Amino acid sequence: MGDDSEWMKLPIDQKCEHKVWKARLNGYEEALKLFQKIEDEKSPEWGKYLGLIKKFVTESNAVAQLKGLEAALAFIENAHVAGKTTGEVVSGVVTKVFNQPKARAKELGMDICLMYIEIEKAEVVQDELLKGLDNKNPKIVVACIETLRKALSEFGSKIVTLKPVVKILPKQFESREKAVRDEAKLLAVEIYKWIRDALRPPLQNINSVQLKELEEEWVKLPSSPPKQTRFLRSQQDLKAKFEQQQAQGDQSDGDEEEETAAAVDPYDLLEPVEILSKMPKDFDEKIEAKKWQERKEALEAIEALTKNPKLENGDYGDLVRSLKKVVGKDANVMLVSLAAKCLAGLASGLRKKFGTYAGQVVPTILEKFKEKKPQVVQALQEAIDAIFLTTTLQNLSEDILGVMDNKNPSIKQQASLFLARSFRHCTQATLPKSVLKPLCAALVKQVNDSAPEVRDAAFEALGTAMKVVGEKAVNPFLADLDKLKLDKIKECSDKVELSGGKKGAGGGGAAVDKKSAARAPPAAEAPSKSSAPPKKTQTAAASKPSAGPPKKGKAAAGGKTKKTSDSKELSETELSAEVCEELAAGVLPASCLQQLDSANWKERLASMEEFQRAVETMDKAVMPCQALVRMLAKKPGWKETNFQTDSEFSLFPS
Repeated sequence: MGDDSEWMKLPIDQKCEHKVWKARLNGYEEALKLFQKIEDEKSPEWGKYLGLIKKFVTESNAVAQLKGLEAALAFIENAHVAGKTTGEVVSGVVTKVFNQPKARAKELGMDICLMYIEIEKAEVVQDELLKGLDNKNPKIVVACIETLRKALSEFGSKIVTLKPVVKILPKQFESREKAVRDEAKLLAVEIYKWIRDALRPPLQNINSVQLKELEEEWVKLPSSPPKQTRFLRSQQDLKAKFEQQQAQGDQSDGDEEEETAAAVDPYDLLEPVEILSKMPKDFDEKIEAKKWQERKEALEAIEALTKNPKLENGDYGDLVRSLKKVVGKDANVMLVSLAAKCLAGLASGLRKKFGTYAGQVVPTILEKFKEKKPQVVQALQEAIDAIFLTTTLQNLSEDILGVMDNKNPSIKQQASLFLARSFRHCTQATLPKSVLKPLCAALVKQVNDSAPEVRDAAFEALGTAMKVVGEKAVNPFLADLDKLKLDKIKECSDKVELSGGKKGAGGGGAAVDKKSAARAPPAAEAPSKSSAPPKKTQTAAASKPSAGPPKKGKAAAGGKTKKTSDSKELSETELSAEVCEELAAGVLPASCLQQLDSANWKERLASMEEFQRAVETMDKAVMPCQALVRMLAKKPGWKETNFQTDSEFSLFPS
């Protein structure tokens, strides 16, 4: 008792670092009461404990440690200076608390980490937890993963930075410890709730059994995005809004949900791949070789490298110049397509870092649209669309205007179609009057062109511009057009669906229905690298109704209902031509789609046979019937003259 009487007279802060554990326990108990009593978060009293809080959590005596953790949590919650202790305290929690046998210790340790996040120290906490994943003690690793999962679940993907978490996730699935693998699985499920299919590419290389288990869990998740339930000190307005929603029966705001769902770009979660050093040493020689087979071999090697969805930045100037030369001057159309695919891959993989090369290749691609072969046009479209996303319309407008007066109708048509697709990615801010005025002037001129495909493409581009910026902004540039042409532009505007389901500025037609997003096919695989272009050349025919009756009892292309086994009619929304192309491309081989409208009847026949084989092996429950029928109505079309090709039309059961 004599010893006890000595330390009992000491101040609280001195008790907390006494050599006798009972003294420390008493100090922690009194500190807890004190921390709960101090009302002023900026009181000088807090400063006395700044250097002691780490000792509270790393206490060697198990009984005293529990009380020390409680006191530390109270300090972090109430002291204005608590943020200064984040790194050392969370590090102490990871190494000296998460390995404790008592569940209460681990629970308090997690609460401390989450409280630091609440006081705006999420990045430091996350860094320390990620460091903990390298610890040799599996109990510590499990606790770190669990804390990350809990933080994400409560604070959401806008507070917890997912890129570094996703980066380390595959390694956790390789752990020898089942507890680590199980916790990693729970974390992967939680991450999927917030970012959906953006998580698929980083996890494609984990064990197939584990991936299958994850897929099964992901399917069970509700389609509506999760919501942040715990808020930072700076988010008190959001907290009040959330509590109000809860009180009103959790009526969520649709726009806010869409924003949350689209908050994470899959590209941001990927690690960049360095490809320049992996190029064939003899690439420069082969790309200039007289034999087309050698040039093809060189391009195929580059194409394989550019399929990496995210590329390391570097000097791609020489490579871009070589690819540009092939696109512009090579007589072999197969090689032109290959080079265009390589450019599309580079643009998609480098994104904004490719922007410096955009001006070099866009004029060449636009000029090459004189080539009419569908596979070449498609490859060029994909390349120029991917390149557009790396720069701005303002930077490309001069090159586009340069070909709008070209004598070749295909070039004029494709330039206008490119503008139409580009406008869909624009907003009122990125499509100012200074950019729009000269482009509209050129398009108005094309509206009066002698070639119908040129006129239709110009109508589509002007209609898209109208949808983006509104009638009021576009009408001054259309003063010279008659009512018939103005009505045609407005009609095109009504049909436009902007990129990502964004609403237009109005005036040109109704806003995009939010349900349009649901029309896209579910991503069963990693998202495609190409971020913009439709899969096929858009021509005037795409907007015209199909001619002639449906063949051999097949459902009409415009049909909107189907009967169940109980003879009940189910309504089906009529899909746009672009959505039909995307759905068809998702279930049919690329070669099949490319040859459907070939001038060679043998190629059309082979394509139809391939189409039929694909349909016969397809699961009828998920078959996009409307899309497939309307694809056939367009290519080869009901007016197919070759009887062998025509006989292949009877693909769907009546």
